Amino acid sequence: MLGQDPALDPGPVMDRISNFRGIGGLATTDGRTTASGLLWRSGHLARATDDDLARLHALAVRTVVDLRTDDDIATDGPDLLPDEVVCRPIPIPDEAGVGADIRAKILRGDLGEMRSVWSNGRSMEIAVQGAVKMATNPSQVAAFSEVFSVIGESDNWPLVWHCSAGKDRAGWVGTALLLLLGVGRDAVVAHYLTSNRRTDERIAGLVASGRTDSSLVDLIRPFVEVSPEAVRAQMEAVDGHWGGAEAMFRDGFGFDDRRISELRCRLLD
Repeated sequence: MLGQDPALDPGPVMDRISNFRGIGGLATTDGRTTASGLLWRSGHLARATDDDLARLHALAVRTVVDLRTDDDIATDGPDLLPDEVVCRPIPIPDEAGVGADIRAKILRGDLGEMRSVWSNGRSMEIAVQGAVKMATNPSQVAAFSEVFSVIGESDNWPLVWHCSAGKDRAGWVGTALLLLLGVGRDAVVAHYLTSNRRTDERIAGLVASGRTDSSLVDLIRPFVEVSPEAVRAQMEAVDGHWGGAEAMFRDGFGFDDRRISELRCRLLD
């Protein structure tokens, strides 16, 4: 709903875990509310402080689902977790190497290269195409079906899923779940865009490191923040490619009607 706080289940403020928040407290179109304290999303946990680990322990987190590829982990580092937490790595494939290529270009800091490949709206086009592929590309759909299989088991809750920055892959998982639960689409978009709270800080860090300069901020912005164009394109794909969220969970992610009903029952108040 317009005007609704997209972070009603924000969770604790983490020191070194970005984009940590829950999916609870959001109103559905039939007047219910998403349950709090069960499912959380975030960026990677490789730099978690001892206080961050204590916060995860206080939330009684049982399971962490890591969506990163080997290349991501080589750059970010492996997750740091409380002893009792089970990690379930389910890497989302980057078949064409697009994500790794974007990261490599930014890390190289070759300003001419970035201008040559990302000018004239190309960076936004790449970002939106990547978002849609998460909803439609067969190998990515197969990987996300594994993710939702783990998330859909209440014995794994409370659960955190994450990618590197906690915005794209983790964002799509949140979007798909909220659509299935019946959250209004304006609120789904708002929840997705909450990942942009620290975009300016991330961009300032890249400029300060010399990996980019102020003249390239608009070129790299689609890769360091999320856009309404991306999430709306995903929702259009849910409707156009699958015929709606319920059909996507049934035909794409392998949920039968009983599992869909149980998930809604457990995640809605």
